[in-house]
Amino acid sequence: MKAQLEQRLAELKAEYESGQKILKDIELKLAELEKRKKGLNETLLRISGAIDLLEEVLEGKEGTSEPEIRTGEGTVTGNLEVPNVVRQPLEKAVKILKESGFTAGEIVEQKGVFPIGIMIGEVLRQDPKPGMMLPAGSAVKLVVAAKGKFLPPEGRSMCGSFSDHS
Repeated sequence: MKAQLEQRLAELKAEYESGQKILKDIELKLAELEKRKKGLNETLLRISGAIDLLEEVLEGKEGTSEPEIRTGEGTVTGNLEVPNVVRQPLEKAVKILKESGFTAGEIVEQKGVFPIGIMIGEVLRQDPKPGMMLPAGSAVKLVVAAKGKFLPPEGRSMCGSFSDHS
């Protein structure tokens, strides 16, 4: 009986060591996948920012032009070109819009991961897009970068729960 127990103990120890090796291998692979995921997320974020910028530039080229008419000191009527206030601090964006004959409309805060170079408090998007022609005095909606998190913290990812390396 003692020999059988010793044999079973040896089998269990061997199985335990094998399991530990497999677990360590899985943890290393998960850590590598997390690293690749993070790199891919950063790349996709850059691409997304480039897409947004290019769409804004392309859409900004469209629109019809009507002559602007100045009726007095600083008063403008007719259609005006919407200025580009993306990547500007909110206060400066509002000032630029006002100086260009527009008003700041709805201001929406967006939390998340932002394109490289965007700081908290800067305009992420505007609607209508820059370059469009609108009647003087029109409101321009601004989406502003706000402090917050979009992605779960590193330690709380799905793979992180299986690994001490994340």
